Amino acid sequence: MGCVAAPLGLELELIVLGMLQLDFYAILLTLVILYRYLTTRNSLPRPPGPPGYPVIGNLLDMPSKNSYLTFTEWAKKYKSELLYVNVFGTNIVILNSLRVIKELLDTKSSIYSSRPQRVMVSELMGWSFMFATMPYGRDWRRRRSLFQRFFPTSRADAYQPQQRAKVRHLLSRLCDSQQNFVQTLRHFTGGIVIALGYGIQVNRVDDPYIKLAQRAIGLLNDASTPGKYLVDMIPWLKYIPDWFPGAKFKRDAKEWRKATEEFKEAPFQATKLNMEKGIASISYAATCLENLNTKTLEERLDMEELIKDTAATFYGGGTDTILCALLTFILAMKHFPSAQIKAQEELDMVVGPDRLPDFSDASNLPYVNALIREVFRWQPISPIALPHRSTEDDIFEGYFIPKGSIMIPNSWIFLHDEKVFPNPTEFIPERFLTPSGVLDTNVLDPFDVAFGYGRRICPGMHMARSTVYIVITCILHTMHISKPPGDDQPVEYLNTVIRMPKVFKCDIEPRSKSKERLIQIEALAAHEL
Repeated sequence: MGCVAAPLGLELELIVLGMLQLDFYAILLTLVILYRYLTTRNSLPRPPGPPGYPVIGNLLDMPSKNSYLTFTEWAKKYKSELLYVNVFGTNIVILNSLRVIKELLDTKSSIYSSRPQRVMVSELMGWSFMFATMPYGRDWRRRRSLFQRFFPTSRADAYQPQQRAKVRHLLSRLCDSQQNFVQTLRHFTGGIVIALGYGIQVNRVDDPYIKLAQRAIGLLNDASTPGKYLVDMIPWLKYIPDWFPGAKFKRDAKEWRKATEEFKEAPFQATKLNMEKGIASISYAATCLENLNTKTLEERLDMEELIKDTAATFYGGGTDTILCALLTFILAMKHFPSAQIKAQEELDMVVGPDRLPDFSDASNLPYVNALIREVFRWQPISPIALPHRSTEDDIFEGYFIPKGSIMIPNSWIFLHDEKVFPNPTEFIPERFLTPSGVLDTNVLDPFDVAFGYGRRICPGMHMARSTVYIVITCILHTMHISKPPGDDQPVEYLNTVIRMPKVFKCDIEPRSKSKERLIQIEALAAHEL
């Protein structure tokens, strides 16, 4: 978050050419920077960091990719868990240890729970309804409260039948299309999130809701890439006309906004229609609508808008995060076969040959649970967590943190700390086990930091965790994952907010004929439910 990508070069050049014609914008920029400087002066020092330049600050220092690695190197160079940079007058504080993250984002959550302005995504592309990225305040509290009321941890059991059925269909499809496992997993994650959120059962192939989600979320993730759009660092650029040099981002956003609106409206209206017909399945949206207790039409419309917003947030936030975790698991099993063998031996002993693993088996599968934890540590979904924004001036360990600072948690630095996790690039589930083979409660569970910090932690994380658990255990129990002959592709990831592996090849096939029969029997039973 807060880094600058290469595509900014042309965009910046065009905008500067336009500013030569309209000196007003240059004057306005100077006044904005001067105002920020005058209103954030303090005798105490800022945290250490690279020296900047006049006006642009550290713009040229910010990395174009893998920002978590740059921030980790800066932490070593400046010998500090807290770093400071400034980009066009915007104060950015990088948090480079779990201790500092907890002390600021948890202990001082009353002033560190807002979100920074996301002009391109929220204002121009129409994603402002997502409460995960809303500024702290009444609108955010209303939506989070609603989501937690109808999707709490205590209700997780109610959704397990759908999770069981979906994973059985997934296993069957993996058998049928072994070489197209990425698309199969994408279809599964989209399908289960749509089912839990809206009660919609997707088609086996070419489902319109899956296609809609893939396009809209793809645009969202691409536009959310840190530093991709200059307007996120200079918000007043949103006011320039669409025809202005360098304003292609505005024309793109206007077109992409259509996908955002359809993404939000289509599944919600389908749920309402199914409820009118009396054929709606249990889901978050249906449960909320059934429990509406409003006195006026205005109140009902207001509550429906909240339900629509929160369902779409779950829809948008859950699909790619679960997919990323599952693809990382597949990639790990391809490159570290010994971990797969140990997990399968444990499953064979605990579950046996005649059934699939279930949620009730979790407490008896320490190695499998350790393996899942290692998936989230080895290649974190988001090495840089969603940024927070401070709402008050603060002093921390002698450093001044101005009001409005963007706080960037670097989770990578402690998940790959060699002092805590030796050989961090290796996939070693045993690091989470005691010598006697039980889960070590003294070792950080990476899942606990995978979905945010403080008051902004994802309220749907328990659903993500249970889904990842049931999928990984069932795949391990029935399938064998291996490296294709002659394959020497290294582990590589995309430079996106949700850190997806680059396209890779692997072989996935049933462990035996008996496992293949078990998959067929379970898939048939799930189809008849």
